[in-house]
Amino acid sequence: MTKWNYGVFFLNFYHVGQQDPSLTMNNALETLRIIHEDTSIYDVVAFSEYHIDKSYHDETKLAPLVSIGNNVHILATSNETVEKAAKYGVPLLFKWDDNQKKRIDLLKHYETTAAKFNINITDIRHRLMLFINVNENPTQAKAELSIYLENYLCYTQAEASIDEIINSNAAGNYDTCLSHVVDITQGLDNKVDFLFCFESMKVQEDKKSLMINFDKQVINYRKDYNLN
Repeated sequence: MTKWNYGVFFLNFYHVGQQDPSLTMNNALETLRIIHEDTSIYDVVAFSEYHIDKSYHDETKLAPLVSIGNNVHILATSNETVEKAAKYGVPLLFKWDDNQKKRIDLLKHYETTAAKFNINITDIRHRLMLFINVNENPTQAKAELSIYLENYLCYTQAEASIDEIINSNAAGNYDTCLSHVVDITQGLDNKVDFLFCFESMKVQEDKKSLMINFDKQVINYRKDYNLN
């Protein structure tokens, strides 16, 4: 099978009021089992303890380095972080909880900064973390993703609501999700690859076929736009 050149990521929040995180843990284990069956599809994703820069005056760390396969990315958390990444010619990893406008603004800021420092970014491919929940019933897909993300909003100071986060990701039937992924890609000038998260999906038996089908569709899209 052709290598995805994308990857998967895991968050494993457990539900509000649920003492046992077994549901989301089991979802993650099932995805790992699928990956283990065909490791050619997926890249390995690991967040590093290292940061691109640190101010020792106020102990403020900028975003962490993220290892994806053999490549290093920098989490796009702010204009300051993006400036550092562009100055060193390091690709960005866009956050799943940012809206599309913010992602586009950060990408433009990255390109402007790179030009300022005469950094050639022609061949740089950024990454974007994105939740995928496919269900023929779009309401069910969004409900599952909403439940999965409840703890995130309870224990962090998120700028967006759950509904806004869902709209920035892909939850719905297959065609809707795929179309949304394409729209996001085009909005970012076809300069991003993806890290998909399937953990909110409850129907485990559909997960493998979904992952493989999404894989094929994304590969075809890359070929159409000469992104391979």
